[in-house]
Amino acid sequence: MAEARDAVEYSLQDGVVWLAVASALTPAVRKEVMTALDRAAEDAGARAVVIQGQGAGFPAGADLAEPGTALPGPTISDLCARIEAFALPVVAALHGLVPGGGLEIALAAHYRVAHGAARLGFPEVKLGLIPGAGGTQRVPRMIGAGAALDMMLGGAMIPVGRPPARGLVDVVVEGDLRAGTEAFVAALLAEGKGPRRSSEMRQGFADAVGYQQEVARRRSSLAQQPELAPREIVAAVEAAMLLPFEAGLAFESDAYETCLGSDQSRALRGVFLAERRAPRFGVPATVPLPDLKRVTVLGGGPLAAQIVFAALNAGLGVNWGTRDPVRLRSGVPQVRDAFRQRVARGGLTEAQVQERMALLRVGDSAEMTGESDMILHAARGQGNVPAPHDVVRAVAFPGRVEALGLRFAQPVYSARLIEVISGPSVTPEQLAAALALARALGKVAVRVRSTGKSLGGRLMVACQRAADALVDAGQDPYEIDRAFRDWGWSRPPFQSRDQIGLNDFAEQPRAEGAQNWSALLVEQGRTGRAAGKGVYDWSSDPGHPGEDAALRALVEGVRAPAAPMPHDLIRKLVLGAMANEGLRMLSSGMAVRSSDIDLVSVLALDLPRWRGGPMHLAGVMGLLSVRRALEGFDHPDRAFWTPEPQFAEQIKNGGGFDDLTG
Repeated sequence: MAEARDAVEYSLQDGVVWLAVASALTPAVRKEVMTALDRAAEDAGARAVVIQGQGAGFPAGADLAEPGTALPGPTISDLCARIEAFALPVVAALHGLVPGGGLEIALAAHYRVAHGAARLGFPEVKLGLIPGAGGTQRVPRMIGAGAALDMMLGGAMIPVGRPPARGLVDVVVEGDLRAGTEAFVAALLAEGKGPRRSSEMRQGFADAVGYQQEVARRRSSLAQQPELAPREIVAAVEAAMLLPFEAGLAFESDAYETCLGSDQSRALRGVFLAERRAPRFGVPATVPLPDLKRVTVLGGGPLAAQIVFAALNAGLGVNWGTRDPVRLRSGVPQVRDAFRQRVARGGLTEAQVQERMALLRVGDSAEMTGESDMILHAARGQGNVPAPHDVVRAVAFPGRVEALGLRFAQPVYSARLIEVISGPSVTPEQLAAALALARALGKVAVRVRSTGKSLGGRLMVACQRAADALVDAGQDPYEIDRAFRDWGWSRPPFQSRDQIGLNDFAEQPRAEGAQNWSALLVEQGRTGRAAGKGVYDWSSDPGHPGEDAALRALVEGVRAPAAPMPHDLIRKLVLGAMANEGLRMLSSGMAVRSSDIDLVSVLALDLPRWRGGPMHLAGVMGLLSVRRALEGFDHPDRAFWTPEPQFAEQIKNGGGFDDLTG
């Protein structure tokens, strides 16, 4: 007979207590699990306990908002200790996703039965954290250092039937998980087996020399990496072999707290939360997201080809139309070549490529708009192509947007961002279609209220304007880039400018007395990487730009060099200018929330995820310090450098920019 106890359902059947636990291990849920275990311990008819999930997966770990906050009730570590010390055998029945703290609960159980579709993993490293409830101590005892580090450093959710996840479970059930678990527990009891505690396991230590060699190898490979959490994971796995279990738990707890309090983890958690918030478009619940099966892409240029490839690779049917057949004759082979490159890298099989290419139809634009769920205009000159009136159209190329626009971060086939431009006449149905497309493509959608401009575009312009101003002030462009490259930004301002091409930047206005350095270089034929020279010399090795003495001579012929600025001041000025631009976008309503600005900075401008975006970084650097740097920078472009009023407001309130809304 089952009895509901809020988030934990307790039932006793044939001597087995079944605890069906809610999907999230909140403090209240953990307290109820503890109470249920106490009840099972006193239940005269109980011979074993099974813990399972109520919803789509095994109970997951604490909510991301929980780390660092003082909350009542038992911790996940407390719950793990209670389960492991339980006098009756405890079995975890796993299905769906079993991540993080939920997996640590399962590892504290004495046995594990998993459905064949279950996936196990430790995603904590992606949040700048390490497993904090015994995972770094139990997993190495069970499967050794190499497999444990593969799971924890990779952060992926791994199918239970594949190594190393398979080594963590006793039985994989392909059919009914309840029936399979009942059979497993019945056999367990028939054989008289009691608790088997993972803290007492030693098979993972069998090859002590190999264990230490694996730890040393991973430590060496991470030595030059800036992120803290991976190094702490390696140290905790090493401690699992060197220390008694309880001492190892204490080591893990200390490392977890170190990571939790780090700027890196705060930034990573902020970006993770930003990805979850961004798709909240405010579409009414009465407006369903359409089920997109086939989209039309109009236009024959490089942007269209990239969108076609991304859609086909996601399993969408594509109608590709142009008014110039020559474009298609060159474009279709480009798409096929892109698939072949995936095959060469082992990402796809030839059979999969054939399946995807079979989803493609090509022809004249007017013929391609029928039997389509959405139309994407990927080039100019396609706006008057007739189509059914109820099919949503979106403008995917730069230009004015009256209703719906899409700005794909480059390269479209791999970048995860779509900025959804909400024009003055956009409808909820159009926004719903854009959100559905982003989900179908596996991309993150960020809403932008504008008539065509994107958050990424404005942030990049602000970054380049600030970098130009530093050169005006006598700073060396290569030293500016070095200040960011050493900080972890792999595409610093001037290198990024070269990779994009200088022509568009050359059109950007500058205040009187300020120099647009891109315009000067374009006049000299230095238009960027594609031309072999821009700020850098790309002619020798297009993959590795070189500094160019001729560029320095050109710059110094226009303005005199000045004493080098400290790198931290360079970063404060450029990132502060970007945050200032972010405040302008928020105050105008263009940006919905500050976390969207940071997310775009990471996904489109490639700011290091573990650093965060400029709105977050302004707080890390100190709002007062950033404001003083902007005010104290002597440059004629005062309208650009003057701090927005929100600086003073947030400084007065003791807050940062992370939670601002537009």
